[in-house]
Parts: sequence; C-alpha cells; structure tokens
Amino acid sequence: MISFDAHVHTYPFSQDSHQSIHEVVGSNATSKYGYVLTEHMDYNYVGKMSFEFSPEEYFKTYLPYRNNRLLLGVEMGLQPDNLSKVAAAVSKYDFDMVIGSIHCVGGDIAHLEYYDRLHKSEAYTNYLVRILECLEAYHDFDTLGHIDYICRYAPYSDPELHVSEHKAAFVAIFNFLIDHNMCLEINTRRLDSKVGYETLNEILRLYAFLGGRLVTVGSDAHKTENIAKNFDTAEKMILEHGFTPVYFKERKRIEL
Repeated sequence: MISFDAHVHTYPFSQDSHQSIHEVVGSNATSKYGYVLTEHMDYNYVGKMSFEFSPEEYFKTYLPYRNNRLLLGVEMGLQPDNLSKVAAAVSKYDFDMVIGSIHCVGGDIAHLEYYDRLHKSEAYTNYLVRILECLEAYHDFDTLGHIDYICRYAPYSDPELHVSEHKAAFVAIFNFLIDHNMCLEINTRRLDSKVGYETLNEILRLYAFLGGRLVTVGSDAHKTENIAKNFDTAEKMILEHGFTPVYFKERKRIEL
C-alpha cells in the first residue's frame, strides 16, 4: 500500500540530521520502500542552526544517487515573510516533491521560548492560524507536513492538539487542501505513542469526514534506524479512513 517514505533528512543539507547520503542509500537498497529526501529549507529562520542549503550544491552532490526509488525533494518551512523566496526556489529548481511545513510562529515552536506567557489555547490557535494564513498566501507545494508538529515540543501538561478545541480551524485547513487537490501528510514520528496515535487519528478522522482522500506518508527520519518507522500503523490508519497514499516524482502525483 505505502510505497515511499516521503519525508527523510540527511546531513549536511539538513543541519539537524544524523545520517549521511551513503547510509540512506544503503538502507534504501534493502528496503521495500522508496525514499524522498526532503531537506530543510527555512528561509528567514532565526536560531542557532541554519536551515538553508544551496540547491545547486544539493543537486550537484545527490544527482548521482537519484533514481526511481530515491528522489530529491525539499521541506519548505513557511512563514509570511519568506513566501516569495519559497516560491522562487520551488519554481527554479527541479525538486521531485515539496512539503510545506510550519516550524515558526513568531519564534521556533520547537523552542520553549515560543510558549512563554502563552496559554495553551493561544499557542495552538496561533499555530493553526499560521498554517491557514500561509496556505492561503502560497500553496504551490504538494503536501502539508506534520500537522501535529507542535505536540512534540509544547511544555503543557497535555501537549496534544484536540480537534474538539480547534474544529473550525481544522475544517478551514482541510477544506483548503481538498479544494486545491493537495495532500495531507501522515507523519509517523509519534505513532509509537498511544496518545500520539490517538491525536493524529482524531485529526485524520475529520479530514476523511470532510472528503479528504490524498495522503503522503513520511517518517521525518533524521537517523537511519527511523526511516519508515511505524509504517505498519500508518497503513492501518489509511485503511480505516479510506485514504489514497501517494508520492511525487518531478512534482507529479503518483497514486498506487
């Protein structure tokens, strides 16, 4: 059913990754899944790491490894002030697949500073509003990445993102994706946790109810041992909700 892990990071093009292209190629040779490399490109990011890379150097270095089972994509971090740079790069370079993700809402939501003086409802509302704001301003990408991303880092006693508390925002986001024939990513990073599974499944249930069918599946792996992790659970979710898992090659959607 799932044919590609469509969210994989390598070092040095993703500064927070701990796996080399050689390790990924070796893993890919024995895997039943193809891989899409989706390196971080977060223009205007302010933080200790740089999440930008040279696309020219990326393609020069990785083109020898590109084939039908190892594709070259990008994960674009979306912010209102960087969308023109994102659009220019997406139109200029020959990425197979583009993930659109929200990592920053004022500050990086992976850092505790973002949550200072914010109640949970405010922090999470700001996050979902930022997703919709960026979608409406720019949507030349293929799949919306890790919608439950904020749950990984929030310091609240209950860090989960509940549909019942933000239903209108979720409906607006999902209707936009559906109306524009875009995909929602099933990010498997948190699926080995019962609460992580329940949170994402609740979100996916609403997406399916609204008519959403297209999904990509990605492990968000930064280490080789995490590639395609929890894909068995993702397949169960796909069957439960009647989704169509896809991947992209040369920006063309491939359905199985």
